[in-house]
Amino acid sequence: MTRTKKVGSTGRFGPRYGAKLRRRVLDIEKKRHEPHRCPACATRALKRQAAGLWKCRKCDILFAGGAYVPYTDAGKAARRAIAQRVAGDFLALRDDEDIIEELDFLPNIEHEIEAVDVEEDSFEDLLSDDE
Repeated sequence: MTRTKKVGSTGRFGPRYGAKLRRRVLDIEKKRHEPHRCPACATRALKRQAAGLWKCRKCDILFAGGAYVPYTDAGKAARRAIAQRVAGDFLALRDDEDIIEELDFLPNIEHEIEAVDVEEDSFEDLLSDDE
């Protein structure tokens, strides 16, 4: 058997496909086979079931992730954006005045909206009047 110290598992391709593509495949395969942490139990027991499906060997959780890694960069960015929206931090850096100035080009939007307090009893009265 030939030595594959530099080329690793891509030695099976021989001289075909070009060095750059073989190097890219080697990087993907190394990332895929390295141990990954489970999101539920935090052990290094994740195993790839299929492209995009990951299963923990300890707690048997099955979840969707990336094709070759369980957590992709796009998934991390989406999770961060969702967490910011839930926490309400996405407006922390902007003033309310800046938002109103951005809406000036819309002709049908009023900037001040008055809130009306409605008591529960009066709301029930309104419903009973309709019947």
